[in-house]
Amino acid sequence: MPHSADETNVPDDNPRRLVLCFDGTGNQFQGNESDTNIMKIYQMLDRHSPSQFHYYQPGIGTYVKGQSSSSGLVRFWPKIKSKVISVVDQAVGSSFSDHVLAGYRFLMRYYSEGDHIYIFGFSRGAYTARFLAEMVHELGLLSRGNEEMVHFAWETFSNYEQSRGNNPQTEKDQELNEFMKKFKATFCRLGVGIHFLGLFDCVNSVGQFEIPFFRTSYRFIATPAAKYIRHAVSIHERRLKFKPALYMMDKSGPSSDFKEVWFAGNHCDVGGGYNLQKGQKHLLSDTPLNWMIQEVLHLEGSESKLEFQTTNVEDVLRAESVFPGKEEPGTNAWEVRRRTNQPHDSLRFGHASGFLMVILWWILELLPIFTRLELEKGEWVPRRFPPNLGAPRDIPVEAEIHSSVNEMVKAGIIDKESIPKKGGDNPNLPNPASVVSTLKRARKNLTRQTAPSNGPAVDEPDNGDSRKMHENGSVKGMNGVYKANGVNGVRVLNGINGVNGSNGAVES
Repeated sequence: MPHSADETNVPDDNPRRLVLCFDGTGNQFQGNESDTNIMKIYQMLDRHSPSQFHYYQPGIGTYVKGQSSSSGLVRFWPKIKSKVISVVDQAVGSSFSDHVLAGYRFLMRYYSEGDHIYIFGFSRGAYTARFLAEMVHELGLLSRGNEEMVHFAWETFSNYEQSRGNNPQTEKDQELNEFMKKFKATFCRLGVGIHFLGLFDCVNSVGQFEIPFFRTSYRFIATPAAKYIRHAVSIHERRLKFKPALYMMDKSGPSSDFKEVWFAGNHCDVGGGYNLQKGQKHLLSDTPLNWMIQEVLHLEGSESKLEFQTTNVEDVLRAESVFPGKEEPGTNAWEVRRRTNQPHDSLRFGHASGFLMVILWWILELLPIFTRLELEKGEWVPRRFPPNLGAPRDIPVEAEIHSSVNEMVKAGIIDKESIPKKGGDNPNLPNPASVVSTLKRARKNLTRQTAPSNGPAVDEPDNGDSRKMHENGSVKGMNGVYKANGVNGVRVLNGINGVNGSNGAVES
């Protein structure tokens, strides 16, 4: 049964788990395979365990705080107003503080000494999760019932957070740091830490905390905000507003079990959100989902591990081991997998986004008004010019690439040339790889359109596709059977135990 607040007034002798799940921008419960990995993790949790509390929060832009559900003409204008606010919220994350503080209040109300806190997030929800973890780590957790101080806690930490990237630190920055330490000592509980932080493609598109337009120097080294940190990052995402918020750890600070692993696909190919296509059995996003579940299940030295619904997790792990290699080359199923498991690209027409959205994304790519971090000679440097122009992400030299990426290259599912080289791109030129790739795809489409109807259409090499496709569906030039593990990932069955309280439900 769900827990009441009264049950948490006295610390429990046995450590409990508090699990918070923050969904991505515009994401909420769908009840099908288009649910994100955050929603799928929430569905897998054992919400009947008396030692486990659960919280799910829909993504930024899915609801407006304080909006009414009533209908009628009298509600017409408020509905239009809410829609406008929702669109703006999705664009700049205007409700970010509400989302962070909703999770913070949940912890205030339900945390008891010794409890283990697990936080998961995707996209801006991952940034919300990360920000909340750092707020608890740096500022602390206010005492239960002291909610009048939540606003002041937010102002204190957000001011401190905005100053952290300044290099060098000013006298005012140092004063903010000292004030936060005194605030923590006066109002917050001691010894509260985050046990596990699991992120899917964390991005910072929150206007308040993006890099200021005028900043020419930036250095932000994070102290570990959790005992265990796992971050799944997209390789193929190119949009300016979806640059990853990577970790740069302070090696002199407290130790942390930290893994940041790169996966094939764009933003939603890592965090979920796409539905199954016709004939498709698995999503690219299933692979990072399986990796995250495996990491949670095999935490070393963890005394209080998450409890999952056994059948759900078994289905996830079994699917990972039996699916790869089952379709023989030359069969329709093999071709479906090759076609549907290509990374999505929101900057291509007819590929992942609608026509108008692609236009909007390209407008943002062309405007040199947004500051982004570019990897230059091993250092992250703020840049506005030249514009992003659909450039791929910079991958650090020390980045860990998931084994499934190499297996997908070997199988011809993705093209090795689509993976950016480690170490960053030339910051002084528009990205040449992006331009060449765009021209290559245009030529390929033109060849398909002009091919004679009574002969084979030549499919030029693209995304690892070096074969010739014939009208009868046969495939030539594909030798060997693809048997890589962890490539197509897992499929999570939906519809198991519905979700109550989409605005932050507390369940057991």
